[in-house]
Amino acid sequence: MADSINNSIKTWDFESCKPYLSIPKPSDHKYKRGVLGCFTGSRQYPGAALLTTAAALSVGIGMVRYFGPRSVARAVIQNRAEIVLKNGPIDAMLLGSGIPSTGARLRKLTLRIANRKAVPKVLDAGALFLAGKSNSPTIITPHSGELAKMLRVEVAQIEAERIKFAKEAANLFKVAVLLKGSETIVTDGKNTIILPTASSWLATAGTGDVLAGLLGGLIVINKGNLNHKNIVEVGATAAFIHAKAAALIDGPISSTKLIEAIQKIVSDLAE
Repeated sequence: MADSINNSIKTWDFESCKPYLSIPKPSDHKYKRGVLGCFTGSRQYPGAALLTTAAALSVGIGMVRYFGPRSVARAVIQNRAEIVLKNGPIDAMLLGSGIPSTGARLRKLTLRIANRKAVPKVLDAGALFLAGKSNSPTIITPHSGELAKMLRVEVAQIEAERIKFAKEAANLFKVAVLLKGSETIVTDGKNTIILPTASSWLATAGTGDVLAGLLGGLIVINKGNLNHKNIVEVGATAAFIHAKAAALIDGPISSTKLIEAIQKIVSDLAE
């Protein structure tokens, strides 16, 4: 169980994660397990699409639909043949990983994709500008630099008072905030969870994309009971599993090894 520090701040552990993971039932099919839509990756950062889709699949969801650029879609299919490129029903959406935060055309396309479905959303990197523009449960995944831009403050201010500014963003944009860092914080402005300190080896390109895909997958798994409050706990579960997967790897971390470790932890926890 999560330990309460006070009325609104908790820590998170393996037992806390278990309610948000599940083993497929004999009667389950791919649509019951759930479908994540991904608008991730770009010509500049195609790898983000590969990592987010693979990480989402690592938690045992039924399907990933990919909505990104055609040139990137080819690489996605070559990497994971089970990814579906055809439009269709989805239970949640992940947007922004590997998408530049500048450029009017990409911003307009991101907004159009986001408005297709009124489903829970994970907003990362190039989709953070959509925070506050959806009535569906939404969680954003900025690092300190991105949050500083959103709140128009200095990065040093964020780093000095991470909980304060994460709460401020949650209240301002009416979203849950997963503020990435060595000590990740997840909050909706009222309920806050502080994650254990993660390995410094995670400070490499691609690991944030893996976290976003993992989070998107967990939101899909919990689609039946997801709401504006427990999305914080789903976010904490993603961050906890991400950190513990990193701890299983000796030395430098590659995103491919990280996804393999996530799959192992999810399998162990879901038993």
